[in-house]
Amino acid sequence: MNKNLDNPLEMVSLISPDTLIKVSSTLDKSVGKKNLIDGSPETCWTSQQGLPQTITLTFPSSSSSSRGVIPKTLSLTFQGGFVGQTCAIHVRPVPVHLDSSEKATWKVLKYIYPEDVNRRQTFTLPTPTVTTVNSALSSSSEPSTPPVTVGVSALPSASTDGRIGPEDIIDAHPTVEKRLGISALKLTFETSSDFFGRVTIYDLELKGYRLG
Repeated sequence: MNKNLDNPLEMVSLISPDTLIKVSSTLDKSVGKKNLIDGSPETCWTSQQGLPQTITLTFPSSSSSSRGVIPKTLSLTFQGGFVGQTCAIHVRPVPVHLDSSEKATWKVLKYIYPEDVNRRQTFTLPTPTVTTVNSALSSSSEPSTPPVTVGVSALPSASTDGRIGPEDIIDAHPTVEKRLGISALKLTFETSSDFFGRVTIYDLELKGYRLG
């Protein structure tokens, strides 16, 4: 039996104090972007009027050889009545050849459709491989077919900080293309349950794996 199936990876939070967070707008200073990740149920981020509204996470790179992160679950806690009900998740893959001048571009990973409720909602994300992002549409329409993904249980074991080496993935899966990690993730809220297009989020959490 494959030992990797007996030792699935333990996901870690991909948002750290060094993660760069950018939002499309903020209603005022009291509801700023820092409230998205402060862990308090009393604080929130609220956008201004108008659509779309976006949240962009750029992950820190520890070295020039960093292969980014693999996001697997996204959790959002909205304010009912101010929910981004159609959300495109874009990712910016780490270039295949890290020492090249290849330009990283945004790709649609998945569409999610949060409910207009106050409770925490968690969404599973497909693994961002070249196959995944190329099978998703780069326009505003929803992909017509599910992308091909790599199951978590099939990935190699990781250290306690959630890091796995890219060579481990390639060795274990010779058919998997090398562009597994991403350097940034963007949420684009195309619709809102609020008539004026505002979005309010109390908590944002992204979990997954760090590539060494």
